[in-house]
Order: sequence, then structure tokens, then C-alpha cells
Amino acid sequence: MVVVLTCGGVAYAVDQREDDARNRPKVSVGPTSPPNQSNKPPSKTAAAVAARRQAVDTVLLRRAKAVRDGNERLFLADVDPADTKLRQEQRTLFANLVEIGFTEVGYSQAEERFDQAAVREHGSSTYLVRILMRYQIPKVDHDPVTTELGYTFVSRGGRWVITDDRDLDDELGPTAHREPWDLGRIEVRRGPRVLAIVEKGDTDRAKAIVAEANEALTQVAAYWPRRWRGSVLIAALDDTEVRDARFADEDVESAASAGSTFTSLPGQDTADGTVGGAYIVVNPKERDRIDEILLSHEITHVATADLGGYEPLWLAEGAAEYVSWRGIEAVSGPGEVAKWEQEVIDQALPGLVALPSDLGFYQSNTDVYGVSWLAVRFLVREIGLAAVEDLYEDLARHGTDQGNRDRILLTRTGYTEATLWISLKDYRPQR
Repeated sequence: MVVVLTCGGVAYAVDQREDDARNRPKVSVGPTSPPNQSNKPPSKTAAAVAARRQAVDTVLLRRAKAVRDGNERLFLADVDPADTKLRQEQRTLFANLVEIGFTEVGYSQAEERFDQAAVREHGSSTYLVRILMRYQIPKVDHDPVTTELGYTFVSRGGRWVITDDRDLDDELGPTAHREPWDLGRIEVRRGPRVLAIVEKGDTDRAKAIVAEANEALTQVAAYWPRRWRGSVLIAALDDTEVRDARFADEDVESAASAGSTFTSLPGQDTADGTVGGAYIVVNPKERDRIDEILLSHEITHVATADLGGYEPLWLAEGAAEYVSWRGIEAVSGPGEVAKWEQEVIDQALPGLVALPSDLGFYQSNTDVYGVSWLAVRFLVREIGLAAVEDLYEDLARHGTDQGNRDRILLTRTGYTEATLWISLKDYRPQR
């Protein structure tokens, strides 16, 4: 039997996004009046705060310009000249950013944060601020997307310099300061619709990833032919924590994970944010086993990421498994697929009492991937692939709660999740 290691899922799924939004520090916004409407001059404190903000904005503008222009000296101009280690890290970061080749990049201040330990370390002028990095990678990002950073500034000799970029990491979102370019020197390999990121010097692996991804893109177009002509970013680094992928635990069997990118972050404009797409992160322990079957699963997630993200996980993972197993069928024949189908029916279905739920999906000891695949395979046979694709898109955009999910599912298929499960339990495939 062909063994396929599938991903840890649509990383940052709906329930996770809601949890993160609930746990995000609340910013109280009360009525405000226009500043300094009286004839009184601003206080010294207010003037100092305004001057600091303007100075930091200028630093951020310089950093963005430096990346666009490929000017390392300008990029380092506002980094603490006394911190040799930080400056070397920033040189590496700059080289990575230039190698990525953004069509757009910019930095802006969000809100000030406070950390007493940072003040003790850096001094009384310490200014910690959450930074929004907005960027666009050509062909990969259809629209500019946003990630988070945290910068620590101090006043030195009458000017503000960056003295740390890690103090706020624990307070930010799951991808913050864990993008591939943040984690050591990288190498980029491009294909027509692929951007592979590996460790510097790992050129052969990058070439292999691009070749396998090209095959996987062909499979996705053949077996999930939604009109998606985007490109895919694949990071295969020697790091167990990249973006929101976490591969450090010994019991993590996921070979890869497709994690969302956001045009607006969760909690920024809305609780869930706005998904712009997804990047693929490969488990470093599985880098030698990357093939088109694994990547076709992940690319299916990428191809559907921008639809909204409200589809149930059984449908998201089932669709990705459907595509990858169609690829296996093309290579090994229908017998291999029929064998796994029977294993799911005999061994996995009895371990559940309903379709796999979003809650605890990735922690389940039951073969929830297999059951999800079986449900999608069943629906494709019942109503056809095009109708299942339409169902997916409708649920991804509008399946915000169980009521909406059942309404959409019933309208488009004649089933609710409960009745679909009953039919699946009684399903005996004809061969």
C-alpha cells in the first residue's frame, strides 16, 4: 500500500482563529476629541510622544526603502551600532528580504506595548511597539498581505534606534517573526508557479521541490479544477517552527502544513481577519520525502484558502485527500484506492459516531483524514465533482456556524451533516 503522510491541516483553522481573536488583548476605544483645540500649547509629554512617533515612522520608511532599493547600509542605519549580534542578524534578514524580491513592502506602527523586563534591560527610554509588515511576493500573493513584528527602540544620542526585535514575540500572532526570512539565511528557487525556500546552499533540494510542485500543480488542476491559477510558496527549512507550523513534538506525524496569510490580521478589522492565501511549510524530518502526492494535498489547501475558511475541516481535508488519492490512482491503479477505501470503512468508521468535528480534528487517534476523504469521495459519486466544488466554495464563504453549514449542505446535496454520516455508515462501494 502507498503510505501518504498528509499535512497537519488548514493551519490556523476557523476555531483557532476565533480562539486567537478572543485571547488577543483588547484595546478600549472611547470617545476622543480633536487634539489641542484650545490655545494651550501641547504638554511636553505629548510633544515628546508625537516626536517619537514621527521619528520611528521615519525609521520604518527608511527600512522599507532599503529593501526596495537593495541598500544594506540604509537598512542597518537605524540598528543599534553597539549591538554586533543584532546587526549581523539584521544583515541576514536584509539579504533574505532582497532575495525574496517583494513587489511591495512597508512597515507601520500599530500600538505601543510595555514590558518591565525590557525596560530594565534597555533603559528608561525603551519604546516597544507592535509593527505591521505589509508585503507582496510576486505571483505568490494575489494581494498584499500582513504579518506582525515587535520592535524595541531606545533613544541614543538624540535619535531612536532598534535595539531588539524579539521582546514582543510571545505577545504576537502565530506567524509573527516566524516567516521563512526571519529564521536564518535562505535560498530561493523559482519555477513558473512555484517559489521554494530552503537553507542557503541546499540548492538540489530546492530544485527537487520545484519539480515535484510542478507535477502537483498539474494534479490539482486535473482533479480539483476550480479556476485557480495562482502560485505556491513552499518553505522546507531545518526549523521545527516556521510561521504557524509546529513540528517540534515527537508525536507530530504531519509531513507539511498549509498556513493562512492575511490581508488583514485576525482582530485587526474583524475577529477572523481576511485570508489572502496560504504558504506551505514542510516538516524538516520529512524534507527528503517530498513528492507530488504530498504537495498536491497541500496545494489543494492553497488553491482554496482565499475562499473564506469557514468550510468544515472534514470537507477541507477530505478534498485535499481526494486530490492526492486521485494522483495515487493514476500511478498505482484503482486497486490501491479501493484497498484503502475498504480499510477506512472497516477500521476508521466504527471509531466515530459522526463526521469528524473541527474541535480536536488534528488530535484525533481515529483516521479522520480517511473518513473525510471517504465523505468527499461519496459526495463526488452522488452529485459530481463540479457540484462538490460549488459546495466547498459556498461553505468556505458562508458556513460560519452549524445552522448555515447544514442549510448549505442540504440545499446543494440533499444531506445535512447528520444524514450524510448515516449514509456514509451504510455505504458499500460497488467495484
